[in-house]
Amino acid sequence: MINIPHILALSACLILASCAHQEKSTLELTSEKDLAGLRVSTVNGSYYASRLSKRDDIDLMLFNMEADALQALLSGKVDVMVQDEILLNREMRQEYGVKVAFRGEEHFPTALLFRKDEEDLVRAMDALQERMARDGSMDSLKAYWLGDRYLDRKDYTHIPPEVSGKPLRTGCISDMAPLMFMSDGEWYGMETDLVRALARDVHRKVEFTLYDAGSGLMALKNGVIDVLIGCIFITPERQEEYLFSEPYHEYGAAYYVRDLNAGANRGTIWNSLQKNLIKENRWKLITSGLWETILITILSILLGSVLGSGLCAMTRSRRKWLRDAAAVYNWFIAGIPMLVLLLILFYVVFAKSGLNPTTVAVIAFGLNFASGASGVYGTSLDAIPHGQTEAGLALGFTRLQTFTHIVLPQALKRGLPLFKGQCISLLKGTSIVGYIAIQDLTRAGDIIRGRTFDAVVPLLIVTIIYFVLAWLLGLLVKLATPKKNAL
Repeated sequence: MINIPHILALSACLILASCAHQEKSTLELTSEKDLAGLRVSTVNGSYYASRLSKRDDIDLMLFNMEADALQALLSGKVDVMVQDEILLNREMRQEYGVKVAFRGEEHFPTALLFRKDEEDLVRAMDALQERMARDGSMDSLKAYWLGDRYLDRKDYTHIPPEVSGKPLRTGCISDMAPLMFMSDGEWYGMETDLVRALARDVHRKVEFTLYDAGSGLMALKNGVIDVLIGCIFITPERQEEYLFSEPYHEYGAAYYVRDLNAGANRGTIWNSLQKNLIKENRWKLITSGLWETILITILSILLGSVLGSGLCAMTRSRRKWLRDAAAVYNWFIAGIPMLVLLLILFYVVFAKSGLNPTTVAVIAFGLNFASGASGVYGTSLDAIPHGQTEAGLALGFTRLQTFTHIVLPQALKRGLPLFKGQCISLLKGTSIVGYIAIQDLTRAGDIIRGRTFDAVVPLLIVTIIYFVLAWLLGLLVKLATPKKNAL
């Protein structure tokens, strides 16, 4: 059984370690030539990743989130982090003890990304930007968001979304202020304001969904979303696959290093918890993500248990073709990674079906769980001596009565511990549903990390919750196990 006090004690020690003063060193760089021989971090799927990967004189580390790349810098795993110049404002650089060693010479035009068949939306976006440039609202928007005024949003005028018409499904491939970020359950930022203005012009309401870069591009290409935002640079390769609006701004790269003279203050335990949970009501992300994880887990177990019963019956059938079909199914499920199965179902099989991501996740995990449940059922039934069935029939019971009153209770007692393991594995496996834009418990932690750039505390909170959920699942199975005197 999980010892909760020990877990909490370990977590407190790790939080203390994360809050401790990091060893600092100043690295003086003036240009990209100075990167030779250094360890460099950036985000996977970005322009910087593709460019830096061509250099064989640096040790490149790629991460899925800006927060992870920053943590690698702070912990000394890398010497330099390469990312957009707007990633860390002045206050954040002071807080984490980093500085901009130099800025890249190149500046890249940035725009909103659309599918090839969305020419009307692109024209509407271009017309909007032209109008905003004429009336000065574009300059005002840039002055607000790019000038650090957004740090105090008391004077922020939110552009109301249109509620009529079909939704303008918008993918955000980052949670990065000041371009797009979530606060108090609402999306803010310069690019989100542009999307809201576009939605107002085309009389559609807005739906924002968070993706990682690869999943967002796939979602756009397969029609799951209509527009993608996230400081997307216009490159020839992307122009071959997608349509860009006219660029609204140009951004460049910043090369971040640890700053010896910054006087970074990582804060106390309470400050860390306040920043990650209380500020902007970020605890609500955890609770909503927890509910999503529980919902997917329970529904997948129910679906997989029913399907597993049928699959088990097929494996024990007298008809060879049914046994062969069950064997092929089990072989397929055993041979394909769960993440790949989830992506195939969401982006290929059900791409045009209109099913929401949660439903697709339940189907995917239910199909996977069915194979494991079938094996548990078969193993449990095989463990009951055939003489038990013969004895029941000799006493005058029907085959159904013999199974339900004699065989099934014994099989349950033997199979439920194995079934518990399958359920806990499914619970932990749901942590990948963020790849199809579901805000589960793990993704909630990622969103918080993306806003606070704290790579430790959100992960510890999520870990503790998973431990408790697994313990509760095991407890429920234990309570459901028949007692000896029940047989």
